[in-house]
Amino acid sequence: MHLDAHHAPGRRGDRGSVVVEAALVIPVLLAVTVLLVWVTSLGATYVRLLDVAQTTARQAARGVVDTTPVPGVDVDLAEVGGLIRVEASQQVSPPLAGFTGWSVTVRAEAHAAPEWSMDTAESVAGAERSTGDPRW
Repeated sequence: MHLDAHHAPGRRGDRGSVVVEAALVIPVLLAVTVLLVWVTSLGATYVRLLDVAQTTARQAARGVVDTTPVPGVDVDLAEVGGLIRVEASQQVSPPLAGFTGWSVTVRAEAHAAPEWSMDTAESVAGAERSTGDPRW
C-alpha cells in the first residue's frame, strides 16, 4: 500500500494553511515594525526639539535670540515669572501613506534665568542709586 502525503488521513483540510497563515501574519508584523520605527522617530524628534528649546532659552537669557528658523519647528518664546520660557513643537506624521491625516504634535519646553552682564549690572546699580529703589 502506497501512502501519498497529499492524501494522508487527517491531513485533508490542512493543505495551504501555512500559506494562509503567512499571508495573515506578515502584514501584521510589518505594521508592528513600522509602528516601532515611528515611535522611535517620535523620541528622536523630542530630543531634537529639546535641544532647540534649550539652545534658544540659553541664547535668550544672554540677550541674543537667533531668528533663524528650524524647518518645520514652531518656537514660542515668552518670559514667565522672571524666567525665559521656550516651547518648541513639531507635527509628526506616520511614515505610511495609509495613515494620512494622523499626526502627533511633539513638544519640548526649556527655561532659563536671564543672565546679568556688566552693562546690565551697571545700569541696574545706576537705577537703584538714582531712584533709591532697591528692587533695581
